Amino acid sequence: RIHRPQRHPARRPALHATPAMALRLAARRSLVAGAGAAAAAALATPRPTACEEKDPPHPPRYPFWIKSIFHAHEIPSVRRGYEVYRQVCATCHSMNQLHFRHLVHMLYPEKRVKEIAATFDVVDGPNDEGEMFTRPGIPVDAFPSPYPNEEAARYANGGALPPDLSVHTTAKHEGLDYIFALLLGYRDPPAGISVRA
Repeated sequence: RIHRPQRHPARRPALHATPAMALRLAARRSLVAGAGAAAAAALATPRPTACEEKDPPHPPRYPFWIKSIFHAHEIPSVRRGYEVYRQVCATCHSMNQLHFRHLVHMLYPEKRVKEIAATFDVVDGPNDEGEMFTRPGIPVDAFPSPYPNEEAARYANGGALPPDLSVHTTAKHEGLDYIFALLLGYRDPPAGISVRA
């Protein structure tokens, strides 16, 4: 058995404290003590909970394959999702941060994406005369918004602004489950309750 001496961390030689160092040390100690007392007082005093601090209700966790480590998107499912957006959601919701080019090879071949983009009229310009003009869409254009501005969107929806759906699944907590639960959550109203149009 070999005896190995224990190593002690190198100790700093004691420094002679100057008056300025002593003042800084005292100030640090009083600051730490004051912060600890303030934290203890804050924890001891009950205060009402603000609505923003409450944990919002969470959607059920659905076992989607694309949420796993070995995830992959099924092209037919993604195409159905785009068709639902195009036929239903696009009447109110925008996707300002997505462009038609994002559909290339993820959803459709490039030729089909060009055809889809060309069905939309895009305001472009100015031209050589300084005028804005309308042209058919091309893949580098963003998805057009259903409303010209935020005020028009609020007016058409009773004061509520429909959220932009570009990055909704990543912006919301459990966004994929949230949207799925929201779409499945529509039911007929209970008996005796009329829903405003």
